[in-house]
Amino acid sequence: MQMQLSNKIALVTGGTGTLGSAVATRLASEGVQVTATYLREQSLGQIPQALREKVTFTKADVTNERDVIALYDGILSASSHLDIVVNTVGGYLPQKPLTETTVAEWDSMMNLNLKSAFLSTREALRRMQGQAYGRIINVSAMVGLCPTPGRAPYAISKAGVSLLTDLSAQEVKGSGITVNAIAPSIIGTGPIPGEGSSKWVTPQEIADLVWYLCSSAAGSITGTTVKAYGGV
Repeated sequence: MQMQLSNKIALVTGGTGTLGSAVATRLASEGVQVTATYLREQSLGQIPQALREKVTFTKADVTNERDVIALYDGILSASSHLDIVVNTVGGYLPQKPLTETTVAEWDSMMNLNLKSAFLSTREALRRMQGQAYGRIINVSAMVGLCPTPGRAPYAISKAGVSLLTDLSAQEVKGSGITVNAIAPSIIGTGPIPGEGSSKWVTPQEIADLVWYLCSSAAGSITGTTVKAYGGV
């Protein structure tokens, strides 16, 4: 079973976030050449120097079409091809009734979670055309597959990510390019006290799953949203 990813070129959006940095670290440890995006300078300052030496960090607003196109143009100009894209940018809205949800909150969830995934997936598909290998991985959520009341904007935006993933995969099926999503429950960010935290999925576990989906062993898996619920 071939799992080698060395010398692949990857983009990880949201590379300074808890999940994005874990994914960037995992891929870089396998010899992948990783470019990761950040939006705010203070978030870049929180990244360990060891990771900054292995990963190229590029500032980009992935909810902005011009920024996304420029981001992809820059990567392709430097590397001539792109093999792996992992879209981890996203946001969360605390639970509240739909009647109390503002238009600004609705737009925020659609932009952060769905529009960012759409723009990056679209550009990835455009740039990967004709390649024998390509991997695009989006991040959905448990609530997008199993909706619960009080989380409408977040759940709908994440359900949209799963649907975007499925439809995108259908457009390139049989090409060697796969498009999948991962739907975590609650992502643990460390030793967080509280009942049930031991059941949460860790960023490292999701990063390992990303690595597997990028491997040739997962070449027949596409259009799927993988449930990473942990014990929730």
